[in-house]
Amino acid sequence: MEPREYDRMFSLEESHWWYRALRRYIGRALAGTLASRPAVLDAGCGTGMLLAEWGDSVRGVGLDYSAEALRRAQRRELARLVRGSVERLPLRSAVFDLVVSADVLYHRGVSDDVAALREFARVLKPGGTLLLNLPAFGWLRSGHDVAIHTARRYTAPEVREKLIRAGLRPVRVRYWNFLLFPPIALVRLARRPRGGDAGAAQSDLTALPGWLNGLLDGLLAFEARLGFLGAPAGLSVLAVARKE
Repeated sequence: MEPREYDRMFSLEESHWWYRALRRYIGRALAGTLASRPAVLDAGCGTGMLLAEWGDSVRGVGLDYSAEALRRAQRRELARLVRGSVERLPLRSAVFDLVVSADVLYHRGVSDDVAALREFARVLKPGGTLLLNLPAFGWLRSGHDVAIHTARRYTAPEVREKLIRAGLRPVRVRYWNFLLFPPIALVRLARRPRGGDAGAAQSDLTALPGWLNGLLDGLLAFEARLGFLGAPAGLSVLAVARKE
C-alpha cells in the first residue's frame, strides 16, 4: 500500500462510514467469541484501529508486514505489535482463540493466500475461529485497487473452497455491503477506461461531508441489523471458519 494510504487510514479509520461498517459486521459475526476475552491475532492489523476499539476485552496481538502501518499502530498505544508476513507467521502454534484478517489476503504482497490461511490455522487453538474480510468480484477492480495494491478480489464460493483447502471448516461465508453495491458498481464500471483495465491509481478513501458520511453509515447499520440474508452480491465477502 502507498504510504499516504496509511495516513488516510489513520486519520479516517475511527469515523469513516466504511471502517465503522466493517467493524460493526466483524463485531456481530464474533459476538459470542468476544464475550470470553479471547487471545486474538489481528493478522494484517494496519494502523491498529480494530484492536484499539476492542481494548482490554481481548488479549490482542497485532501483526503487519508494513513498518509504516506499525508505526501508526504504536500511536494507538497497543501493547503487542509484531512485524511479519501472514504467509510465515513468527508465532507459536495453537496459541490464539481467534484470528482476524480484514482486507489483507487480497494484497499483492501475499503471493499465496492459501498458504496464509494454513498459517492462520496453525496458530489457532483447536476449536478456534478465523474471521476474514475480502474485496468481492474481480470485475469491480478500479483505480482504488491500483492505489492499495490489490492483486485479487474474491467470490464467496472461492473463499469457501480456499478455507477447506487450508484445513478449516467454513461456518458462514456471505457477501455484505449489498445496499451500496449497485451504485458503486455502476460508478466503477463507468469510470473504467476503454480496454477494460482498472485505470490510474485513485483512492476512494476520502473525508466526506458529515451528513453524507452519516447517511452511508446509517444505511449499512440498517443492513447489518437485517442480518445475513444470503445476499447474492456485495462489495465484500465476510467469512467465519473454525479449526476442528
